[in-house]
Amino acid sequence: MVRSNRAVGYIRGIMLVKPRISTQRRFSTRIAVATAILGAWVCTGFCGFAQSAETEAPQRASRVLTEHPRLYFTAADLPRLRGRRRSGVPAQIWRNLTESADWCLTQQPRTQWIPTLSPDPKFENLYDRFYAAMHDMAIIEHLAFASALSDPEHDPYFGAARSWALAEAKIWKHEADNKADASKAYAVLRILKALAVAYDLLYPRLSPTERTQIRDTLVSVGRNYFAFFADPTAAGEGYNKHHGSVDAAPLGVVALALLGEVPEARSWLDRMIEKHVHYLLPYALTPSGTNDQSSNFWASTLQYRIFFLDALRRVTGRDLFAEFPDALPGRMGLAAVAGRLPRDVLNNEFDRTVLFAPDYGQIDYWSPVLLFIAREQRRPIFQHLALWDESLGKLQRTRFITPHKKEELLFSFGGYAYVWYDPSVPDAIETDVPRAFEFPEPEVCEAYLRDSYCAGDIVIGMNKGGLIVHAGGERILVDQLPVDNASHPAAPVDQLLVTDDGRRALIRCVGPKAQGIGEQQVELRRPGQLTIRRETTREMSWWYAGQPVRDKNKLRWPNGTELSVTRGRIARLDPRGYAEKKVHYGGMEFADPHPFTYPVVTASPEGGVLEISVRVESKSCAQDVNK
Repeated sequence: MVRSNRAVGYIRGIMLVKPRISTQRRFSTRIAVATAILGAWVCTGFCGFAQSAETEAPQRASRVLTEHPRLYFTAADLPRLRGRRRSGVPAQIWRNLTESADWCLTQQPRTQWIPTLSPDPKFENLYDRFYAAMHDMAIIEHLAFASALSDPEHDPYFGAARSWALAEAKIWKHEADNKADASKAYAVLRILKALAVAYDLLYPRLSPTERTQIRDTLVSVGRNYFAFFADPTAAGEGYNKHHGSVDAAPLGVVALALLGEVPEARSWLDRMIEKHVHYLLPYALTPSGTNDQSSNFWASTLQYRIFFLDALRRVTGRDLFAEFPDALPGRMGLAAVAGRLPRDVLNNEFDRTVLFAPDYGQIDYWSPVLLFIAREQRRPIFQHLALWDESLGKLQRTRFITPHKKEELLFSFGGYAYVWYDPSVPDAIETDVPRAFEFPEPEVCEAYLRDSYCAGDIVIGMNKGGLIVHAGGERILVDQLPVDNASHPAAPVDQLLVTDDGRRALIRCVGPKAQGIGEQQVELRRPGQLTIRRETTREMSWWYAGQPVRDKNKLRWPNGTELSVTRGRIARLDPRGYAEKKVHYGGMEFADPHPFTYPVVTASPEGGVLEISVRVESKSCAQDVNK
């Protein structure tokens, strides 16, 4: 059995990590931001998808909105939003959203607060609290959106949405007396955001007493964390960039929900804007447009950036997207999204639809961001990739469950997906979209090539020398090099180079030397031909999914995809060689309800070289428009 440390790399810590930023890095980042701003001006004319009068672009407030709902839509928007449920993509999203909302109706609100415990050597209490907050946030928001978007005279969700919001406001109010710090903020501020969203969406139907109960929790806990953010380093320079985004945005949403009702909400809002303007928007993502710990944190950084900035623009008219034109970099989405997700998947898997992403961070985690970028930038390619997620609208259950309290990590983006989907942006593959990507920062050191934007064609990623090949809609090679662990980052490879002339694309590097690897070349000849050449005297092992048939040094999948070792040989094939085991780096083992086991291939080089070829039966991209 292979112990998987990859799983915990993406949920590392929750404890504050404080990488310092050098003067040189700050200077180079500012140059990159200025360059991105110039590029955005150029793209305005070049990209060719100008905003028309028929779009659903968000309206800018000419004054501060004072009535509810106001964060993600207004009462005036509701007839249009509700009317979209009858056909097309909105009908599919609504079907998924209500299916999950019906599941939420079977769940009972929390009745006991989980206090902070110390010592906590395996971080189990930390994760009990974190997953409890994520669980409650998902159900509260999912029910609140389902209720608000339902016809009031036929709304089966309001009662449960109200009960959950009131019960959790009572439970989580204890956090007002629990001294705020970075470890708590990562969880507590998310549940506070959920209560703010529910307060806003349900407000017209809540009684004055019920509004007061939820508002009292928002104010008392919000004061605790407003004091925490008085420290300039909290969500400021030196703070973990991903955590800073996820921590600051929720308090901004709370402030927007309370603006005009609670006097101190204005100072809360001003401070969260300041955190974004001075640090998070310029520096939370790298100059190449990803996160410096994990590409999956690109998605979550943008999730929370959008939660705050979209609501800020609607409620106050302040448009930080316009002030920071590079605030929504989409290159990582174009690079790493690799496959479709059926709507009925119960247990997701690593790398199934997004390369180098954990099972909870597959396309159902990324698609709401892609929808918003499509709407905001008028970009059909992002709409196209987002609609590869057939589960759009569903509440996402995960395989991350704490061992004793059985707190389950949940995510809900269903209401946001329904609201952010813009039918005026076509589902189409744009011409001249890049198909080769480099993220060269040493702490990132990733590169990607793709044959096309057709589902099933070849997509390959390299992370510090480790490879993943997605072809024929399946993972056919997932390198077992220990390079993809955010808790223990690997060293970057040397001489990383990415080129693409349209027909032939290439990734070249040297290393990782610690694994006995010299030069590597990954050559993609379009359409459908990939060659991997690795200089090494050591064996290479990788796992794969699906059920290929082996013929000596060749594996052939039922859809015709072939992988062949053309220099060297397949030395061993262990049908159960890689068994996932979710273990936190502190030693806590998660209660995974469905661990997966995969076959492992071990190949031996010949003459110091191992060469692998992949062939895929490509199809016309015109056949791949989502139906």
